[in-house]
Amino acid sequence: METMEAARKDLTVYQELGAKTNSADFQRWLNAGLLNDIDETFVTETQKYWENNYGKTVDPSLHLAYMNYTGKKDTRVIPGKIMRKEILPVFNDYDISTFYKDKNLYEILINPPRSAETILRNIDGTYFDSNNDSIDIISASQILLNSHKDLIIKPSRSNNGNGIRKLTVQDENIYLDGKTVTIHHLEEMYEKNFMVQKAIQQHTSMAAPHPASVNTLRMVTFRWKNEIRYLLAFARFGSNNDIRDNAGAHSGVDVRLGVTDSGEFFNLAVSQYGQTYTHHPTTGYCFADLEPIPNFDEYKRFVKDCHKNIFHLNLISWDIAIDYDGKPIFIEANFAGTTNFYQIAAQKPMFGDLTDEVLEYVKNELRTNKPKLMKKDRQKLEQKIEQKKLKKQQMQIQKLKQMQKENVDLKKQNQKLKSSLEKKNNKLITRKNELEAEKEKYKKIVHSKSWRYTQPFRYLRKSIKKIIDVGT
Repeated sequence: METMEAARKDLTVYQELGAKTNSADFQRWLNAGLLNDIDETFVTETQKYWENNYGKTVDPSLHLAYMNYTGKKDTRVIPGKIMRKEILPVFNDYDISTFYKDKNLYEILINPPRSAETILRNIDGTYFDSNNDSIDIISASQILLNSHKDLIIKPSRSNNGNGIRKLTVQDENIYLDGKTVTIHHLEEMYEKNFMVQKAIQQHTSMAAPHPASVNTLRMVTFRWKNEIRYLLAFARFGSNNDIRDNAGAHSGVDVRLGVTDSGEFFNLAVSQYGQTYTHHPTTGYCFADLEPIPNFDEYKRFVKDCHKNIFHLNLISWDIAIDYDGKPIFIEANFAGTTNFYQIAAQKPMFGDLTDEVLEYVKNELRTNKPKLMKKDRQKLEQKIEQKKLKKQQMQIQKLKQMQKENVDLKKQNQKLKSSLEKKNNKLITRKNELEAEKEKYKKIVHSKSWRYTQPFRYLRKSIKKIIDVGT
């Protein structure tokens, strides 16, 4: 045990296997103990599988976490980064996904067989009733006051449970979290683009682990070779008495429990931070006591039928509730998601037996087409491009500054040379003037009477000098 703990702390063991030890997922799984067991033979097999089927090696962290959680070794598990940046953009057109994300359009675009009943919509500030007729704010308020059921209010253009609250109507008053509110208060809180639905009366079995929340199934479908296929599912249970099934997603106490292809629940749940649970962390409910989902094949048909009306997105995650009568109820559709976590929770590779074919298709697509990235990844890519441009501009500015400095230095040197040249020119002019003055003096001497009178003596002197030179 001490040797294993030492290996866990020595991250070079993982780094040598190709793990990105500075990633958030690695740190979560390491801290949760999902990377305790290291099987180097399995990692080698995983790298061979990905080299053969996708042309590159991968970060094996997810494979090790999957192995530690499920006890199964499956090389086909899809790493999150590859799924998000390469596979999903090939199958999903993210330029149009924003259109499909508006929950206020679900009944028109998807038209699910059964869904939570919407009694009021706000679209860009305009209210609509259940018949899609536009109404004024007074009529909208009256619809809320006339409701005799618990209600759920949620933003229509956001995911992950953001802004979902419970409304209660009693004695001609609307209550939000126990406080009296009016529709004007709701407008201030949500501004626009929200919806109000009747609360679902969920199946007793699904409610049992955490009755305070509407617990749902996350089911994944995939359009492949002209057929919509069911891939995997897991249940999402709320915690800490919150009404949302993913309230603990950011605190690490969210609870996800895998569902088999026949609708049975696994006995061990996991959080997004890698903590594992045999019992619900808030209520203490034992997951082994959960009854199977009744007629699970009906749920598979349900999500596949919903997918038929979405043409631009081939891989979709569905949030489905189980009604009091055991029938599926549509909640919402998602077009991305933490698919590495999906595979751990569902204890199943994303594409199962289709993995080899899917990887080959994606690999070929990436050779010829540039995939349309998700908004976040596109923004990151744009930021990187901008950062490169900025860095290039900064380098150019720095180079320009250096050139300007060198230019200033050259100017200084030029000024020095010019000054030195001027001094030398001045000296030359002075010397020239002195020479001219000497020439004038010479001319005056040569043309003077004394010069002419002494000429015979100079001649005699030269003659004597020649005789002396010859004699010597």
